[in-house]
Amino acid sequence: MMGGVRWWLKVLMWAGILLLCAGVGAFVASRSNPFPPGVPDPGAVPSGSPSATPVEVEVRSLRLVSRTSHTYHVGGSCTSDWEMDTAVRIAPSGRVRGRGVASVRPGNACDFPSAQVQARRIVLRVVGRRDSRRLAFRFVTGGVLPPGSQDLGGFLETVETLRFSLPDRTARETKSKQITTPNGDVFASTTSVRLRR
Repeated sequence: MMGGVRWWLKVLMWAGILLLCAGVGAFVASRSNPFPPGVPDPGAVPSGSPSATPVEVEVRSLRLVSRTSHTYHVGGSCTSDWEMDTAVRIAPSGRVRGRGVASVRPGNACDFPSAQVQARRIVLRVVGRRDSRRLAFRFVTGGVLPPGSQDLGGFLETVETLRFSLPDRTARETKSKQITTPNGDVFASTTSVRLRR
């Protein structure tokens, strides 16, 4: 038979047509979105990690002024006045924290000669809690500058013993303290703190 197509040629043609159709289908599928607008892809990987919710920390300004004296049992006394401005941070948990540097004011003196070097700056940490709309806090002393110096006027001996409790708004509180040591030395201070929003 002259006009007939050989069977293997028919099989080859059909295989080619099927491969062509499969290729066209794959190309169209790669260019289309199987999910209409508004329908999320269940297999999609998030593009980034979710951002953490920021913790809101409230900040208050705190000013400290302290007048101190040290009266020696053998006679004579020294005075030193201090001031500090710093920020106090209040966490959502109610924890109160702050850190500042208290500086000695001009005029500190002893009424007798002394070879000891008067401290000029003292690091203070503020620690406490907010409860019932009040801030209750105290001071913890840190380093003293210059290194090797001493507070001759009694600030270091009294400031850590003071406890303050102020309304959580603009407020002021003053505390007086006197400590007599077993050997007869007397440390005295009057310390004011002012809290502002």
